[in-house]
This record gives sequence, C-alpha cells and structure tokens, in this order.
Amino acid sequence: MSSAPRPHVIERALVLAETGRFRARWEVARALEKEGYTIADVSHLEGASISRKLTALCRASRSARTAA
Repeated sequence: MSSAPRPHVIERALVLAETGRFRARWEVARALEKEGYTIADVSHLEGASISRKLTALCRASRSARTAA
C-alpha cells in the first residue's frame, strides 16, 4: 500500500501559515522540519517574495484567530 504523496513544501507552508499558530516564516519553517521536510526543502521559503507572503499570512491568520 503506497502512501499519498507529500505536498510541496511551499503548499504545506501556506497551509500551516493559515492556521494562525505561527507569527513568522521561521516558525513555519521549524514546523516543516519537524514534519520531516529537509533543510533543502525548507530553503525554498527563503526567497523575499515567499517570505513576505508567509509572514503576512501568519499575521493575518493570527489576528483572525484571536478575534474569533
């Protein structure tokens, strides 16, 4: 029995950022490493654009979570 393929690291990072559990990209990166993504995988999150997007998404999701 084969397991389902793991989501791409960026896709998974966006899902995690939307949970409202994280304040910044580096916290999402740490969570990804705990899930078994490699440092090489997580390095895809270091670009300026994705880093800004993840941090903004984390902040917005945390705000929405605390407001609820």
